[in-house]
Amino acid sequence: MKRGISFIIPVLLIAMSAAACRRDPGLDSSKFTVDIIDGVHHVHNRAPQAGGSSPVSLELVGKIGELEGREEKDVLYDPVDAVRLPSGDILVLEDRGCDVKRYNSRHEYLSSFGHKGQGPGDFVSPFRLLLSADRKRLCVADDSRMSWFSTDGDFQVGFRLEIIAEGGTLQQEYREAARAVLSGGRVILPSPIAPWVESVKGNLLIIRDEAGKAVGSVGAIQGQDTPMLTLNANIACVATDDRDHIFVAYKYQNRIDGFSPDGRKTFSSDRALPYEVKAGTRMLEFSSGSVKREFPYPFVTSVARGVAVDGRGRIWVMTYLKQPDQFGKFGEGVPPSACYAFDVFDGDGIWLFRVPFPDVGLTNFSICDDRLLIVDAENESCVREYRIVEKH
Repeated sequence: MKRGISFIIPVLLIAMSAAACRRDPGLDSSKFTVDIIDGVHHVHNRAPQAGGSSPVSLELVGKIGELEGREEKDVLYDPVDAVRLPSGDILVLEDRGCDVKRYNSRHEYLSSFGHKGQGPGDFVSPFRLLLSADRKRLCVADDSRMSWFSTDGDFQVGFRLEIIAEGGTLQQEYREAARAVLSGGRVILPSPIAPWVESVKGNLLIIRDEAGKAVGSVGAIQGQDTPMLTLNANIACVATDDRDHIFVAYKYQNRIDGFSPDGRKTFSSDRALPYEVKAGTRMLEFSSGSVKREFPYPFVTSVARGVAVDGRGRIWVMTYLKQPDQFGKFGEGVPPSACYAFDVFDGDGIWLFRVPFPDVGLTNFSICDDRLLIVDAENESCVREYRIVEKH
């Protein structure tokens, strides 16, 4: 395959160029290197620009949901996602409840919409709540459909999805990871795996309009030794900024990719991690009565759990600090702060700083401007709101 010229740009030169682009002359060029391959900046971060300190902190504002709530409005039924509106109201998506609950900025219950069903605007197993680029509409992702609503809960339009991947834990993780929105009612979805699982050719993400028509694509599938490892390598989390730039953090790769609004890759970034990233298969034994069988299962390193963009255009990637077991657990008594951290990058993939994760349960998270919402369905069935406080 013909490739463009690959060369290393002197670290100081690329640092000066990147700094000039962002009007930030304070970058420490000793903490990263950049090489350009086929016009894409490959950023290798040795350490965060801020060193061991963080220029921001997380301040708890309040919590929605109580395990022992006395009233229905105080109970969340398997919350899976949450977004914050410009008014300060918070919307919480419930999987088991199959609805969206609305709370004001004081975390007081206001209203709800949606219910379980197969009709337009109904939910079966919703898992993602997305706010449009202009923050005036909502998109709810279900396993088999995408539905648009007003922020007041009025159904507007939606479309059914083609089969992205069949059943199974890995396939479910692939289906649910990559969901985001762009301006004009366009949505970003994972590409169906059927066309590439054998040929290892195809797009990573598909862009569809409100009617479900494919109008673009982003990224390319990366092939591995087996179809199962290929699937793992391409499980990606996606976020967009208010200018339709697209950022992809891979769950099982040390890699964050940035794309322009037209789908052109602009950078691919990695960072120093406290473990080696590996991918392979091992045999697991399954027993049912007297019958024992072995089957291959991927053995991969967990790197990222999610990605979001804050009001300053910084990319927040939730990074694993240690490896979970095969069930995603870390052991009894291990605090979440020892398991995760937020690695924060600028729009060119340069690692700015690391933010400690609070010691709370985690199902999902989202960021809107200077607010971070952490959804905890497993431990306390709640949503916590944090303010991102700039120290300097």
